[in-house]
Amino acid sequence: MTIKSKRIHLIETDPNRLTLLEKQDWESGSWDLIEAKAKQLVGGSILFHKKKSEPSFFGGVILNYRIQDKAVLKGQVIFKFQYLADHRNVATDNKGWSGDMKVVLK
Repeated sequence: MTIKSKRIHLIETDPNRLTLLEKQDWESGSWDLIEAKAKQLVGGSILFHKKKSEPSFFGGVILNYRIQDKAVLKGQVIFKFQYLADHRNVATDNKGWSGDMKVVLK
């Protein structure tokens, strides 16, 4: 398993927010996260869950991020990541969640 020590777990109930760019490269939807944390997460893992209590259904390694420029979502982070099959079915405990996300920066 290649789950990184730096990682972000996200609750994603709308898989249509995940966009295939090319081959195994994807973009996440927009997330309310400060840019400094997004920058620290590059090279780490991104894991999408339907519920906090369920294992991830999708994920991969974060390649980069960009800041949303659309008026309604301005300033939110969109992650570009490479899908990896071993980022599916990854569980995490209930500690450390803040709303729809859990950030681990070890």
